[in-house]
Amino acid sequence: MVREVIMPKVDMVMDEGTFVEWLKEEGEHVKKGEPLFIILTDKANIEIEAPADGILSGVKAQPGDVIPVTDVIAHILEPGEELPAGVKAKPTVAPRADVSGDTGAAPAPPTVGGSEPGTGKVRATPVARRLAAEMGIDLARVTGRGPRGRIHKADVLAFADRQQVAIHPTEVARAAAPVLEVPLPDARKKEVVPLTGPRKIIADRMTYSAFTAPHISLSLRVDMSEAARLRARLIQPLEEKTGQRLSFTAILARAVATVLPRHPYLNASLNGEEIILWDDVHLGIATSVEDYLIVPVIREAQDKNLEQIVAELGDLAERARTRRLTPGEMTGSTFTISNLGMFDIESFTAIVNPPESAILAVGKIVDTPVGEGDGIVLRPTMSLTVCVDHRIVDGATAARFLAELKTTLENPYLLI
Repeated sequence: MVREVIMPKVDMVMDEGTFVEWLKEEGEHVKKGEPLFIILTDKANIEIEAPADGILSGVKAQPGDVIPVTDVIAHILEPGEELPAGVKAKPTVAPRADVSGDTGAAPAPPTVGGSEPGTGKVRATPVARRLAAEMGIDLARVTGRGPRGRIHKADVLAFADRQQVAIHPTEVARAAAPVLEVPLPDARKKEVVPLTGPRKIIADRMTYSAFTAPHISLSLRVDMSEAARLRARLIQPLEEKTGQRLSFTAILARAVATVLPRHPYLNASLNGEEIILWDDVHLGIATSVEDYLIVPVIREAQDKNLEQIVAELGDLAERARTRRLTPGEMTGSTFTISNLGMFDIESFTAIVNPPESAILAVGKIVDTPVGEGDGIVLRPTMSLTVCVDHRIVDGATAARFLAELKTTLENPYLLI
Protein backbone atom coordinates (compact mmCIF):
# COMPACT_ATOMS: atom_id res chain seq x y z
CA MET A 1 0.00 0.00 0.00
CA VAL A 2 1.30 3.46 -0.91
CA ARG A 3 1.98 5.55 2.22
CA GLU A 4 2.22 9.33 2.18
CA VAL A 5 5.08 11.08 3.99
CA ILE A 6 3.88 14.48 5.25
CA MET A 7 5.27 17.53 6.99
CA PRO A 8 4.29 16.69 10.60
CA LYS A 9 2.76 19.03 13.16
CA VAL A 10 5.07 18.68 16.17
CA ASP A 11 3.55 21.39 18.37
CA MET A 12 0.20 23.11 18.77
CA VAL A 13 1.22 26.47 17.25
CA MET A 14 3.02 25.07 14.22
CA ASP A 15 1.57 25.98 10.79
CA GLU A 16 4.65 25.14 8.73
CA GLY A 17 8.15 23.76 9.11
CA THR A 18 11.49 24.22 7.38
CA PHE A 19 12.81 21.08 5.71
CA VAL A 20 16.46 20.47 6.61
CA GLU A 21 17.57 17.21 4.98
CA TRP A 22 16.65 13.67 3.99
CA LEU A 23 18.39 10.91 5.91
CA LYS A 24 17.56 8.40 3.16
CA GLU A 25 17.99 8.60 -0.61
CA GLU A 26 15.29 8.33 -3.27
CA GLY A 27 14.79 4.65 -4.03
CA GLU A 28 16.36 3.48 -0.76
CA HIS A 29 14.57 0.96 1.46
CA VAL A 30 13.41 2.38 4.80
CA LYS A 31 12.05 0.75 7.94
CA LYS A 32 9.15 2.02 10.03
CA GLY A 33 10.40 3.99 13.04
CA GLU A 34 13.90 4.76 11.74
CA PRO A 35 14.91 8.41 11.19
CA LEU A 36 13.82 9.51 7.71
CA PHE A 37 14.28 13.29 7.55
CA ILE A 38 14.96 16.37 9.67
CA ILE A 39 12.86 19.51 10.01
CA LEU A 40 13.44 22.77 11.82
CA THR A 41 10.73 24.27 13.97
CA ASP A 42 11.01 26.95 16.61
CA LYS A 43 14.83 26.71 16.69
CA ALA A 44 14.96 22.93 17.12
CA ASN A 45 16.16 20.33 14.65
CA ILE A 46 13.72 17.42 14.90
CA GLU A 47 14.28 13.95 13.44
CA ILE A 48 11.09 12.53 11.94
CA GLU A 49 10.65 8.76 11.70
CA ALA A 50 9.48 6.77 8.71
CA PRO A 51 5.74 5.95 8.97
CA ALA A 52 6.09 2.55 7.27
CA ASP A 53 8.42 -0.03 5.74
CA GLY A 54 9.08 0.34 2.03
CA ILE A 55 10.93 2.23 -0.68
CA LEU A 56 11.26 6.02 -0.48
CA SER A 57 9.86 7.49 -3.70
CA GLY A 58 8.45 10.68 -5.15
CA VAL A 59 10.65 12.92 -3.01
CA LYS A 60 9.50 16.56 -3.28
CA ALA A 61 10.95 18.44 -0.30
CA GLN A 62 14.40 19.96 -0.61
CA PRO A 63 16.64 21.59 2.03
CA GLY A 64 15.42 25.06 2.90
CA ASP A 65 11.83 24.53 1.72
CA VAL A 66 9.18 26.03 4.03
CA ILE A 67 6.30 23.56 3.95
CA PRO A 68 2.80 23.76 5.51
CA VAL A 69 1.97 20.98 7.93
CA THR A 70 0.26 17.92 6.37
CA ASP A 71 1.66 18.70 2.89
CA VAL A 72 2.85 15.49 1.20
CA ILE A 73 6.63 15.54 0.69
CA ALA A 74 7.23 11.95 -0.48
CA HIS A 75 5.74 8.46 -0.63
CA ILE A 76 6.77 5.04 0.66
CA LEU A 77 6.02 2.19 -1.73
CA GLU A 78 6.02 -1.55 -1.38
CA PRO A 79 8.16 -3.48 -3.90
CA GLY A 80 6.51 -3.40 -7.32
CA GLU A 81 4.20 -0.47 -6.49
CA GLU A 82 4.19 2.74 -8.50
CA LEU A 83 3.56 6.33 -7.50
CA PRO A 84 -0.06 7.51 -7.72
CA ALA A 85 -1.03 9.09 -11.04
CA GLY A 86 0.07 12.71 -11.33
CA VAL A 87 2.70 12.45 -8.59
CA LYS A 88 6.20 13.36 -9.66
CA ALA A 89 9.38 13.90 -7.72
CA LYS A 90 10.58 17.47 -7.45
CA PRO A 91 13.17 18.26 -10.16
CA THR A 92 16.73 18.57 -9.01
CA VAL A 93 17.53 22.20 -8.19
CA ALA A 94 20.27 23.71 -10.33
CA PRO A 95 23.38 24.90 -8.47
CA ARG A 96 23.23 28.49 -7.30
CA ALA A 97 25.25 31.12 -9.08
CA ASP A 98 28.44 32.24 -7.38
CA VAL A 99 27.71 35.06 -4.90
CA SER A 100 30.46 37.12 -6.47
CA GLY A 101 28.17 37.69 -9.45
CA ASP A 102 30.73 36.50 -12.03
CA THR A 103 28.12 34.57 -14.05
CA GLY A 104 26.53 37.74 -15.26
CA ALA A 105 23.10 36.12 -15.11
CA ALA A 106 20.25 38.21 -13.74
CA PRO A 107 18.54 36.82 -10.64
CA ALA A 108 15.13 35.32 -11.13
CA PRO A 109 12.34 37.74 -10.18
CA PRO A 110 9.95 36.96 -7.32
CA THR A 111 7.01 34.84 -8.40
CA VAL A 112 3.74 36.77 -8.71
CA GLY A 113 0.93 34.77 -7.21
CA GLY A 114 3.30 31.99 -6.17
CA SER A 115 1.67 29.87 -8.95
CA GLU A 116 2.90 26.43 -9.87
CA PRO A 117 3.36 26.34 -13.66
CA GLY A 118 0.56 24.56 -15.44
CA THR A 119 -1.59 24.08 -12.34
CA GLY A 120 -2.95 27.53 -11.53
CA LYS A 121 -2.50 26.69 -7.86
CA VAL A 122 -1.35 29.54 -5.65
CA ARG A 123 1.33 28.58 -3.13
CA ALA A 124 0.74 30.30 0.21
CA THR A 125 1.06 29.55 3.90
CA PRO A 126 -2.17 28.91 5.86
CA VAL A 127 -1.70 32.17 7.77
CA ALA A 128 -1.29 34.13 4.52
CA ARG A 129 -4.42 32.53 3.06
CA ARG A 130 -6.46 33.34 6.16
CA LEU A 131 -5.26 36.94 6.26
CA ALA A 132 -5.89 37.45 2.52
CA ALA A 133 -9.42 36.09 2.89
CA GLU A 134 -10.12 38.44 5.81
CA MET A 135 -8.85 41.42 3.80
CA GLY A 136 -10.50 40.46 0.51
CA ILE A 137 -7.19 40.13 -1.34
CA ASP A 138 -6.79 37.89 -4.38
CA LEU A 139 -3.64 35.87 -3.70
CA ALA A 140 -3.02 35.51 -7.44
CA ARG A 141 -2.07 39.21 -7.46
CA VAL A 142 0.40 38.94 -4.56
CA THR A 143 4.15 38.58 -5.09
CA GLY A 144 5.45 35.59 -3.16
CA ARG A 145 9.01 35.90 -1.90
CA GLY A 146 9.27 32.58 -0.09
CA PRO A 147 10.82 29.39 -1.46
CA ARG A 148 9.39 28.56 -4.91
CA GLY A 149 7.35 31.76 -4.77
CA ARG A 150 5.34 30.77 -1.70
CA ILE A 151 3.32 33.67 -0.32
CA HIS A 152 3.82 34.49 3.36
CA LYS A 153 1.94 36.79 5.70
CA ALA A 154 4.47 39.60 5.19
CA ASP A 155 3.83 39.44 1.41
CA VAL A 156 0.09 39.91 1.95
CA LEU A 157 0.68 42.85 4.28
CA ALA A 158 3.12 44.44 1.84
CA PHE A 159 0.60 44.08 -0.99
CA ALA A 160 -2.15 45.57 1.18
CA ASP A 161 0.07 48.51 2.02
CA ARG A 162 0.85 49.18 -1.65
CA GLN A 163 -2.82 48.92 -2.61
CA GLN A 164 -3.95 50.92 0.44
CA VAL A 165 -6.18 48.09 1.60
CA ALA A 166 -7.65 48.72 5.04
CA ILE A 167 -5.69 46.74 7.63
CA HIS A 168 -6.52 46.28 11.28
CA PRO A 169 -4.05 48.28 13.44
CA THR A 170 -2.77 45.08 15.03
CA GLU A 171 -1.84 43.67 11.63
CA VAL A 172 -0.11 46.91 10.66
CA ALA A 173 2.00 46.69 13.80
CA ARG A 174 2.94 43.12 13.00
CA ALA A 175 4.30 44.01 9.58
CA ALA A 176 8.06 44.22 9.20
CA ALA A 177 9.80 47.59 9.22
CA PRO A 178 9.84 49.44 5.87
CA VAL A 179 12.64 48.30 3.59
CA LEU A 180 15.06 51.13 2.82
CA GLU A 181 17.21 51.18 -0.27
CA VAL A 182 20.51 51.61 1.57
CA PRO A 183 23.64 50.92 -0.51
CA LEU A 184 25.92 48.16 0.76
CA PRO A 185 29.54 48.91 1.68
CA ASP A 186 32.12 48.75 -1.09
CA ALA A 187 34.01 45.87 0.53
CA ARG A 188 35.04 42.34 -0.37
CA LYS A 189 32.56 39.67 0.67
CA LYS A 190 33.79 36.96 3.00
CA GLU A 191 30.56 34.97 2.99
CA VAL A 192 26.84 35.38 2.30
CA VAL A 193 24.74 33.73 5.01
CA PRO A 194 21.01 33.26 4.27
CA LEU A 195 18.69 34.68 6.91
CA THR A 196 16.94 31.36 7.50
CA GLY A 197 16.27 28.82 10.22
CA PRO A 198 16.86 29.85 13.83
CA ARG A 199 18.24 33.28 12.93
CA LYS A 200 15.14 34.03 10.82
CA ILE A 201 12.83 33.00 13.67
CA ILE A 202 14.72 35.23 16.11
CA ALA A 203 14.71 38.12 13.61
CA ASP A 204 10.96 37.86 13.05
CA ARG A 205 10.10 37.69 16.74
CA MET A 206 12.41 40.48 17.82
CA THR A 207 11.19 42.73 14.99
CA TYR A 208 7.62 42.01 16.02
CA SER A 209 8.42 42.84 19.65
CA ALA A 210 10.40 45.99 18.85
CA PHE A 211 7.72 47.41 16.54
CA THR A 212 4.62 46.47 18.57
CA ALA A 213 5.66 46.71 22.23
CA PRO A 214 6.84 50.12 23.50
CA HIS A 215 9.74 49.18 25.78
CA ILE A 216 10.88 50.82 28.98
CA SER A 217 13.86 49.63 31.04
CA LEU A 218 14.73 50.07 34.71
CA SER A 219 18.03 49.13 36.34
CA LEU A 220 19.59 48.78 39.78
CA ARG A 221 22.53 47.03 41.42
CA VAL A 222 22.19 44.20 43.93
CA ASP A 223 24.66 43.35 46.69
CA MET A 224 25.31 39.64 46.09
CA SER A 225 27.41 39.06 49.23
CA GLU A 226 24.84 36.87 50.97
CA ALA A 227 23.89 35.08 47.76
CA ALA A 228 27.57 34.21 47.28
CA ARG A 229 27.76 32.85 50.85
CA LEU A 230 24.60 30.83 50.32
CA ARG A 231 25.99 29.36 47.11
CA ALA A 232 29.29 28.44 48.79
CA ARG A 233 27.44 26.59 51.57
CA LEU A 234 24.99 24.74 49.32
CA ILE A 235 27.06 23.96 46.24
CA GLN A 236 28.42 20.64 47.52
CA PRO A 237 25.28 19.18 49.15
CA LEU A 238 23.12 20.14 46.15
CA GLU A 239 25.62 18.66 43.73
CA GLU A 240 25.56 15.40 45.70
CA LYS A 241 21.74 15.34 45.49
CA THR A 242 21.20 16.54 41.93
CA GLY A 243 24.46 15.97 40.10
CA GLN A 244 24.36 19.66 39.09
CA ARG A 245 26.37 22.63 40.40
CA LEU A 246 24.44 25.45 42.01
CA SER A 247 24.77 28.54 39.81
CA PHE A 248 23.84 32.14 40.44
CA THR A 249 21.33 31.75 37.60
CA ALA A 250 19.56 29.04 39.60
CA ILE A 251 19.45 31.26 42.69
CA LEU A 252 18.13 34.10 40.56
CA ALA A 253 15.51 31.84 38.96
CA ARG A 254 14.29 30.76 42.38
CA ALA A 255 14.12 34.40 43.52
CA VAL A 256 12.20 35.51 40.42
CA ALA A 257 9.75 32.60 40.74
CA THR A 258 9.16 33.59 44.38
CA VAL A 259 8.68 37.32 43.75
CA LEU A 260 6.85 37.34 40.42
CA PRO A 261 3.42 36.09 41.63
CA ARG A 262 3.13 39.25 43.75
CA HIS A 263 3.61 41.36 40.60
CA PRO A 264 1.16 39.75 38.15
CA TYR A 265 1.41 42.35 35.39
CA LEU A 266 5.02 41.27 34.80
CA ASN A 267 3.78 37.70 34.35
CA ALA A 268 1.20 38.56 31.74
CA SER A 269 0.41 38.59 28.01
CA LEU A 270 -1.54 40.94 25.78
CA ASN A 271 -4.13 39.09 23.69
CA GLY A 272 -6.05 41.45 21.43
CA GLU A 273 -8.01 43.74 23.73
CA GLU A 274 -7.35 41.62 26.84
CA ILE A 275 -4.47 41.34 29.31
CA ILE A 276 -4.05 37.78 30.56
CA LEU A 277 -2.49 37.50 34.04
CA TRP A 278 -0.93 34.06 34.34
CA ASP A 279 -1.26 32.03 37.52
CA ASP A 280 1.74 29.84 36.65
CA VAL A 281 5.30 31.15 36.31
CA HIS A 282 6.74 29.38 33.27
CA LEU A 283 10.28 30.69 33.55
CA GLY A 284 12.32 30.93 30.34
CA ILE A 285 16.11 30.85 30.69
CA ALA A 286 17.87 32.28 27.62
CA THR A 287 20.66 29.85 26.69
CA SER A 288 23.42 30.33 24.11
CA VAL A 289 23.72 27.58 21.48
CA GLU A 290 26.45 28.26 18.91
CA ASP A 291 25.44 31.52 17.19
CA TYR A 292 21.91 31.99 18.50
CA LEU A 293 19.80 31.74 21.64
CA ILE A 294 17.10 29.31 22.67
CA VAL A 295 14.88 29.61 25.72
CA PRO A 296 14.33 26.39 27.70
CA VAL A 297 11.38 26.71 30.07
CA ILE A 298 11.07 25.72 33.73
CA ARG A 299 7.33 25.17 34.05
CA GLU A 300 5.39 26.06 37.22
CA ALA A 301 8.60 27.43 38.72
CA GLN A 302 6.63 29.10 41.51
CA ASP A 303 6.02 25.66 43.02
CA LYS A 304 9.62 24.40 42.83
CA ASN A 305 12.25 24.68 45.54
CA LEU A 306 15.91 25.52 44.95
CA GLU A 307 16.96 21.87 44.66
CA GLN A 308 14.32 21.16 42.01
CA ILE A 309 15.27 24.26 40.02
CA VAL A 310 18.98 23.34 40.14
CA ALA A 311 18.22 19.84 38.83
CA GLU A 312 15.85 20.96 36.09
CA LEU A 313 17.97 23.90 34.97
CA GLY A 314 21.07 21.72 34.68
CA ASP A 315 19.18 19.08 32.69
CA LEU A 316 17.65 21.63 30.31
CA ALA A 317 20.98 23.38 29.75
CA GLU A 318 22.78 20.13 28.96
CA ARG A 319 20.13 18.95 26.50
CA ALA A 320 20.03 22.41 24.92
CA ARG A 321 23.76 22.21 24.19
CA THR A 322 23.34 18.78 22.59
CA ARG A 323 20.17 19.82 20.70
CA ARG A 324 17.97 17.26 22.42
CA LEU A 325 15.23 19.57 23.65
CA THR A 326 11.72 19.06 22.33
CA PRO A 327 9.78 22.02 20.89
CA GLY A 328 7.46 21.93 23.90
CA GLU A 329 10.42 22.51 26.23
CA MET A 330 11.31 25.74 24.42
CA THR A 331 7.88 27.38 24.18
CA GLY A 332 5.23 28.70 26.52
CA SER A 333 7.33 30.85 28.84
CA THR A 334 5.58 33.69 30.72
CA PHE A 335 8.76 35.52 31.83
CA THR A 336 12.37 35.28 30.66
CA ILE A 337 15.77 35.68 32.35
CA SER A 338 18.73 36.55 30.11
CA ASN A 339 22.09 36.32 31.89
CA LEU A 340 25.21 37.49 30.02
CA GLY A 341 27.43 37.75 33.09
CA MET A 342 29.48 34.75 31.98
CA PHE A 343 30.58 36.83 28.96
CA ASP A 344 31.86 39.67 31.19
CA ILE A 345 28.89 41.88 30.27
CA GLU A 346 28.21 44.12 33.24
CA SER A 347 24.80 45.47 32.18
CA PHE A 348 22.51 45.51 29.14
CA THR A 349 18.92 45.89 28.03
CA ALA A 350 16.95 43.14 26.33
CA ILE A 351 13.97 42.93 23.97
CA VAL A 352 10.82 41.43 25.48
CA ASN A 353 10.16 37.91 24.20
CA PRO A 354 6.57 37.96 22.87
CA PRO A 355 3.94 37.29 24.07
CA GLU A 356 5.50 38.00 27.47
CA SER A 357 5.28 41.39 29.15
CA ALA A 358 8.78 41.50 30.69
CA ILE A 359 12.33 40.16 30.54
CA LEU A 360 15.12 40.39 33.12
CA ALA A 361 18.64 41.21 31.86
CA VAL A 362 21.40 40.08 34.24
CA GLY A 363 25.00 41.28 34.21
CA LYS A 364 28.32 40.10 35.64
CA ILE A 365 28.99 40.15 39.38
CA VAL A 366 31.60 42.86 39.89
CA ASP A 367 33.52 43.90 43.00
CA THR A 368 32.27 47.43 43.61
CA PRO A 369 33.37 50.02 46.18
CA VAL A 370 30.48 50.89 48.49
CA GLY A 371 30.21 53.01 51.59
CA GLU A 372 30.16 51.21 54.95
CA GLY A 373 30.18 53.27 58.12
CA ASP A 374 32.97 55.82 57.77
CA GLY A 375 34.87 53.79 55.18
CA ILE A 376 34.62 52.17 51.77
CA VAL A 377 34.62 48.42 51.15
CA LEU A 378 34.43 46.19 48.10
CA ARG A 379 31.19 44.27 47.67
CA PRO A 380 30.18 41.86 44.86
CA THR A 381 27.33 43.61 43.07
CA MET A 382 25.27 42.63 40.08
CA SER A 383 23.28 44.77 37.64
CA LEU A 384 19.64 43.84 37.05
CA THR A 385 17.63 45.49 34.27
CA VAL A 386 13.96 44.72 33.80
CA CYS A 387 12.62 45.56 30.34
CA VAL A 388 8.83 45.67 30.04
CA ASP A 389 6.05 46.16 27.52
CA HIS A 390 4.73 49.60 28.49
CA ARG A 391 1.28 48.73 27.13
CA ILE A 392 0.89 46.33 30.05
CA VAL A 393 3.39 47.41 32.72
CA ASP A 394 3.87 50.92 34.11
CA GLY A 395 7.24 52.16 35.35
CA ALA A 396 6.19 52.14 39.02
CA THR A 397 4.92 48.55 38.72
CA ALA A 398 8.22 47.40 37.23
CA ALA A 399 10.16 49.34 39.87
CA ARG A 400 8.31 47.63 42.73
CA PHE A 401 9.09 44.20 41.24
CA LEU A 402 12.77 45.08 40.85
CA ALA A 403 12.99 46.47 44.39
CA GLU A 404 11.48 43.31 45.93
CA LEU A 405 13.76 41.12 43.82
CA LYS A 406 16.76 43.08 45.12
CA THR A 407 15.61 42.62 48.73
CA THR A 408 15.12 38.89 48.17
CA LEU A 409 18.56 38.38 46.62
CA GLU A 410 20.22 40.34 49.41
CA ASN A 411 18.42 38.10 51.96
CA PRO A 412 18.49 34.80 50.03
CA TYR A 413 18.11 32.44 52.97
CA LEU A 414 14.36 32.97 52.67
CA LEU A 415 14.56 31.03 49.41
CA ILE A 416 15.34 27.75 51.18
